[in-house]
Amino acid sequence: MKSKGKCSSVPVNDAHVHVGYFPRKGYEEPYYYSPRRVLGILNRAGVNEFIFSSTNAIWDFSGDAMHAEAREMRRLAGRRAHAFFWITDEYWKLDPDLSKLPDFYEGLKLHGGETPWLEHPRLLSRVFSIAKERKFRVQIHTGEKDDKTANPIPAYLPYCRKFPEIKFDLAHGKPAADVPRAVNENDNVYVDCAYGSADAVKQWLDAGAREDRILFGSDIPVQQRLLDISLTEYLRKNLRGFSSRRILSDNFGVFLNHE
Repeated sequence: MKSKGKCSSVPVNDAHVHVGYFPRKGYEEPYYYSPRRVLGILNRAGVNEFIFSSTNAIWDFSGDAMHAEAREMRRLAGRRAHAFFWITDEYWKLDPDLSKLPDFYEGLKLHGGETPWLEHPRLLSRVFSIAKERKFRVQIHTGEKDDKTANPIPAYLPYCRKFPEIKFDLAHGKPAADVPRAVNENDNVYVDCAYGSADAVKQWLDAGAREDRILFGSDIPVQQRLLDISLTEYLRKNLRGFSSRRILSDNFGVFLNHE
């Protein structure tokens, strides 16, 4: 879909989008970013396809609310929307083989800041075993705040090598120094630039990272946690720094096996 105000003639696919409740600057209570609201932001910024997951994982242990959101986003956006299920240890207790997940999910999202996955290697391996069986892609949050020490890329690489059949998106690419080796030495590893910038991606490339393993990601709408801004304008401005069709569009299709 082409949208008025698009910043580039290159098609844009966003590998890292969220819906659900999230803290917002100036609001005492978490703000609800509905599928319709988030899709409107993406449409106005010129985003075509996108991968999304729900931040409601922090309280929706049954997954029911997240499934409803995913259905609504797919109803609104059709095949443009690719749902990844944000799995938590609390959800795992209710569905230890993930058999209750609706079949429209195309991948899993893991966030070590919410569930300490790295402290439970056997459980993490079991999750990846199921992802392999279900032919899921896996997006993993790397880094934590600005110190870039928690959930670092190297901690997940042994799992990426153990499960070469799975395509992993080591989201945010933190620490940045580990990005080139991670993507160059592992055929199934990608990184996205969510909450980053074109300058950060340039640093990865200048350090030798493969361009065909970098995904554009925005992390919309989390920017409003710290900033009182228009998310549409934020995304448009961010996109102006990119010109690579591979990063903005093509790698997304390869990651999801749409090549």
